[in-house]
Amino acid sequence: MPVHQTGRRTQIKDLDSLPRIDRSLIDYSAYHAFIGHAGVKHSMAIQATRGCPYRCFYCDIYKTAEHHFRRSVDSIFDEVLKLHDVGIRRIEFIDDIFNVKKKDFVEFFERVLKHKLDISFYFPTGLRGDLLDYPTIDLMVAAGAVGVNLSLEHAAERMQKIMRKNLQVDKLHDMLTYITEKHPSVILTLNAMHGFPTETEDEAMATLNFILSIKWIDFVYLHNVRIFPGTELEYFALQNGVPAELIAQSQDMSYHENSPTLPFTPEFSRRVKTSLLRDYVLNRERLLAVIPRQLEKFTENELDQKYNSYFPSASIKTLNDVLKMAKIDRAELKITKPFDEKSVLVDGLNERIRDAFATPIQSVATPLKLLLIDFSAYFSDASNTREYNVLEPPLGLLALQSYVNAKMPGKVTGRIIKPRIDFDSFDELVQIVADFAPDLIGIRAMTFYKRLMHDGVAYLRDKGIQTPIIIGGPYPSECYEEALEDGNIQMAAIGEGEEILTEILERMIANGNALPDRSEWSAIMGIAFRVPDQAVAEASVS
Repeated sequence: MPVHQTGRRTQIKDLDSLPRIDRSLIDYSAYHAFIGHAGVKHSMAIQATRGCPYRCFYCDIYKTAEHHFRRSVDSIFDEVLKLHDVGIRRIEFIDDIFNVKKKDFVEFFERVLKHKLDISFYFPTGLRGDLLDYPTIDLMVAAGAVGVNLSLEHAAERMQKIMRKNLQVDKLHDMLTYITEKHPSVILTLNAMHGFPTETEDEAMATLNFILSIKWIDFVYLHNVRIFPGTELEYFALQNGVPAELIAQSQDMSYHENSPTLPFTPEFSRRVKTSLLRDYVLNRERLLAVIPRQLEKFTENELDQKYNSYFPSASIKTLNDVLKMAKIDRAELKITKPFDEKSVLVDGLNERIRDAFATPIQSVATPLKLLLIDFSAYFSDASNTREYNVLEPPLGLLALQSYVNAKMPGKVTGRIIKPRIDFDSFDELVQIVADFAPDLIGIRAMTFYKRLMHDGVAYLRDKGIQTPIIIGGPYPSECYEEALEDGNIQMAAIGEGEEILTEILERMIANGNALPDRSEWSAIMGIAFRVPDQAVAEASVS
């Protein structure tokens, strides 16, 4: 059956109008046993923006967003203050464009200082480094910025123009150097990429030399380029002779693996990565400088998890393994004040979150049951785990359920689950579904985990679970036709998830908590689904 995509749903402009996320919907204490993308435990994430003002050709995340919208400083600071009152002392912003509007960026940190908030801030997804300046860096560090991630992507001017990021590479270098020299306490991360279509060996070396010239960045990632379906990068690759079958083969590969789409020989890529590892990452002088600082900002358990996720090699799983590899004795580390985990622990965390965020709702007699699954983590015993081993709470699904609860109070009973936290095998997932008996299953799917997601859906169907399934997230947004080849999935949401889900739920309630007939689906903007040829023709006419 062909795929029918309904019309584009208008993007939500006023982000302040969205309901506050109810963080009591999940068990945060279970997540806090693991580090998230910020590399720390006991933190909470905030999203301040949607969309992106840039249109870099490799990005698949903002494909469905035409514009970039931001929450106001009032809204963001109010959420930070609420978390601070709960006792949270570590906050991560997941926006890679948080500092694009300098006025708001500065005002936010000025408020933090004015209110004397004791909070450490992390930017694990990245800031735009060439938009920073010395006073802004001084301000954010004074206000509590501890983990700062900046993105280079590539040091060659030609590649910056091709990818349309147009980063001022020299300015970024200046900002990185300033942070390492003036604010060495900041745990600094740099993201770079290796292997764009048409990239030359000289250009690849320019990126490597850019990194090697800075003393010292805490964590450097030189990711192999992965070409996501539906992005302009895929079109560019195809136009420049990269076979479609090689792109398909690379989809479930991790960023450290040599994809067959790389424009270099495997030997050259290995030389580049070996040089980075030997001359920078495991450089004895660098490690003696950065590890004592890291132990003052992270617990050793957090660093163990961080280095385990940083190194894909099974031989390096802990900080001790790193020291052993670099031939560094513990006595050589000059640590002023080791980080005390007690300073960020919150007694009775879940109860305090419930008191601060939960809104008592009286349910109707037979509420619709909604199960939301975040398939963005492998099971703990997975032998094929090739992603960096971090576990982030499902903020997107929290936003979805919070919106549903605010717009349809008492009409929907929701539950949010994630692998390794709530179920650690497909059999456990089946048991959860059987016990909860949802009327609808919603799944957040990322491209990297698409095989896990499809396998999970197939397992549910094999065990007799016939609950309708709708998927959303980066994977269906970028290639909904491929996702819908799975006949076990009813539809894909490719627009504003909160509004789409709420409209589907309202139609289900009007239909006795059952998914309406396919004839109604065409009226729901922002979705895609498979229909018979005749139905597509009729929908197009109407």
